[in-house]
Amino acid sequence: MKKVLISLLAVVVLVGVIYFVFNLKPPKPTITIENNTVEVAQGSYCWGGLINVQCVDKISPPDIIKHQKLKPVVVSPGAELKIEFNRKPLENTLSASMWFNKNEMENIRLNDNVLLVPKEKGVYIYSVSAHWEKGSSSYDFVIEVK
Repeated sequence: MKKVLISLLAVVVLVGVIYFVFNLKPPKPTITIENNTVEVAQGSYCWGGLINVQCVDKISPPDIIKHQKLKPVVVSPGAELKIEFNRKPLENTLSASMWFNKNEMENIRLNDNVLLVPKEKGVYIYSVSAHWEKGSSSYDFVIEVK
């Protein structure tokens, strides 16, 4: 029985070490608006493990939304959209952009990880990005104001 427990503990420790050394995925945000969770697609990122770094460049946010077939979350005009991470980004590094097409975008003002959606009806594509000690990442999502 003692050997089984020691073996099990060794496996758990080994899995933890492997995860820590090779974990090359940045934290994913939870984006909520009007009690709905918004589906998020991974954008471009650079993320470092203990012994290596992985950088992945992705297509533009509008193309990511189309390629991954993300459906817009329907929201009210002027609603508050909240962005949260399970691992807090470095201070003053969270930013947001609204995309008009795959080449045009506009930076959006955030207030305590909250952005106000437009009051005009329409479909809006957003990208949020942040930095951590291990790297940076962007995430894309789509909403529809009705």
